[in-house]
Amino acid sequence: MYKGIYVAMTGSTLKMMELDNVTNNLANVSTNGYKKTSFSSRLYPITEALAQANDAKCPDARAMAFTGKFSIDPSQGVIQTTGNPLDVAISGEGFFVVDVKGERNFTRNGAFGIDKDGFLVTHGGYKVIGTDDKPISLGKGLKTAPNIATDGSISVEGSTVGTLKMVKITDIKNMSEALYSGTVAGPAKGDVRQGSLERSNANPLRELVAMIAAQRDFQTIQQMMRTFDQLSYEAVTQIAKV
Repeated sequence: MYKGIYVAMTGSTLKMMELDNVTNNLANVSTNGYKKTSFSSRLYPITEALAQANDAKCPDARAMAFTGKFSIDPSQGVIQTTGNPLDVAISGEGFFVVDVKGERNFTRNGAFGIDKDGFLVTHGGYKVIGTDDKPISLGKGLKTAPNIATDGSISVEGSTVGTLKMVKITDIKNMSEALYSGTVAGPAKGDVRQGSLERSNANPLRELVAMIAAQRDFQTIQQMMRTFDQLSYEAVTQIAKV
């Protein structure tokens, strides 16, 4: 019975993690360039006698212990036309490179702007990096809208001022909203679309369905734990009467 309580407890913990994941996806349905995360879990039928085997996947696992992990879905979201010349979306693979306090991070959110010093920045104020690995400067007092070509090159009044750096990344991890970290795996071949933004690839309807299913599973597991607890209590009290 105590083993049953342990298994139910680990299951409830995983369902709480799944609910947190779904909630985060729902909170970012309107975040441009956001990539939804998925949570998956599986059962490791490792017996206690074999738990310390050299080939055990989880050496310290208890019998029938659950484990789970998060993964990011990098698939492209819907590209929406905005008409804003500083809005850019990537059609195809790749991420824009931005400078975050001296670190290189990546984003698909191309809702850019211009800071007081004339640098191209993200909505969070982070400078956008060009192919020369330097922040892209459009110049102070910009009077005309820049032209951004499909290859990412930016022209102001007929003069090229920089080219958006786009890279492929592996080991992708979410830092906040649509900002990611990862390992650069070479240049990307995506096309830039000026005057457009990529929407989040999280589907609100599917996330709501997943949330309801996880809540029901969590409630079922809680009921199982109460049942095991009641059986344990009855067993102890009956033994005491013998």
